[in-house]
Amino acid sequence: MPFRFVRWTAVFLLAAACAASPTTSIAASETSHANAQPPNIIIILTDDLGWGDISLNGSRLIKTPNIDRIGQEGIQLTDFYAGSNVCSPSRAALLTGRYPIRSGMQHVIFPHSQDGLPTDEITISEMLRDAGYRTGMIGKWHLGHTDEFWPTNHGFDWFYGVAYSNDMAPFDLYEGKQIIQSPADQSQLSLSYAKAAKAFINEADGQPFFLYYAETFPHIPLFVSDDRSGKSEAGLYGDVVETLDAGIGILLDALDEAGVADNTLIVFTSDNGPWFEGSAGDFRGRKGETHEGGFRVPFLARWPGRIPAGTVSHEMAMNIDLLPTAAAISGAHLPDDRVIDGKNLTGLLTSGAPTPHDLLFFFDGNDIVAARDKRFRLVLNTFYRTMSVPFEYFGSALLFDLEKDPQESFSFMREYPEDADRLKAAVQTLRKEVAGNVKEATSHLPPTDGTPIGPQLND
Repeated sequence: MPFRFVRWTAVFLLAAACAASPTTSIAASETSHANAQPPNIIIILTDDLGWGDISLNGSRLIKTPNIDRIGQEGIQLTDFYAGSNVCSPSRAALLTGRYPIRSGMQHVIFPHSQDGLPTDEITISEMLRDAGYRTGMIGKWHLGHTDEFWPTNHGFDWFYGVAYSNDMAPFDLYEGKQIIQSPADQSQLSLSYAKAAKAFINEADGQPFFLYYAETFPHIPLFVSDDRSGKSEAGLYGDVVETLDAGIGILLDALDEAGVADNTLIVFTSDNGPWFEGSAGDFRGRKGETHEGGFRVPFLARWPGRIPAGTVSHEMAMNIDLLPTAAAISGAHLPDDRVIDGKNLTGLLTSGAPTPHDLLFFFDGNDIVAARDKRFRLVLNTFYRTMSVPFEYFGSALLFDLEKDPQESFSFMREYPEDADRLKAAVQTLRKEVAGNVKEATSHLPPTDGTPIGPQLND
């Protein structure tokens, strides 16, 4: 795999850190003092993995020793959320640090979609590449599949993966813009990703790197190689997750073998809650729904020497926080010409600081469907059969007390009217702020007007 990129010196990186904001400068200078260069950063994002699908979060039937190792050697956040309850918007939120409605990515991309993540959005990869990082992406992109929207036009020096979800067609495996397998052999995909990650890590050659490792699974349809079939106690779904876990083991071993594990922040999370299989733990709802189970996902992070091993935090955070956190620890310039909804989690991760968020908001497409603070979660909309139920227009929203009822079984609107009003007011303020960003979703039905289907790429 041809990785040949310009190296930036540690002196330049220190200068960039000093020019950043005070919080960024402190974090970056501390990192530079302890290491010759800023940390490598790896974000592992699974597809449709539920909060309860890893052993560390209580899974009984699925064994995930390699995933668990990240949290056991670092931190486990119990109250971490995806930026959306479905694929494309959540990925946009993670990469831009913004609620997906701000980038026009509030809906799922289909093979016939002609839009994608706008080129004027600044991604983690662009931000870190500008700070001297070598950047690579492995796995599922799902943010547009023309030249304009391809990963290599969004700050990634190298891409090895697929255009969108594995229930969409054509489903080919790419390196850069070249198809290298058509269709992709999904039974080998997880381990192919892991081998590509190992090669990327081995090519570092002293330069700091950012790797975005976006797994295809356990999104359905499910595939597993013959030699890994029937190994789990949780059926095919469990086999797939345990194979995914084995791939992450290859990645962790590659960091050790390359001698860079101690200077690498590695994050593990999921893009939304579980779909038709999998476990949301004790939380209500699943992928696509507005309750906790649609948004609350696993989060584990390891950074030896900075994140104390075996830490557990119940502070709330969201995947929009990964961009400002990456800026803080790398000395990169955090975009200051747009709203960044995410917050720097460095203190929370490394020293047990409280969440930097007063509130978090939850979107379903164009709509704010929920908001939460440290204790309460206001739910404004849910689903029943084929209809959306807007509680506001039926006379009352639901207010759940997450301290006493994390399952969201009983509303306490009557008991805490002031808290409900406070959250409602915050929702109205944000609604007005993003009202001009409302966008119609692309139909999931294939068009009959000759619209191109699948990636349209030039060499």
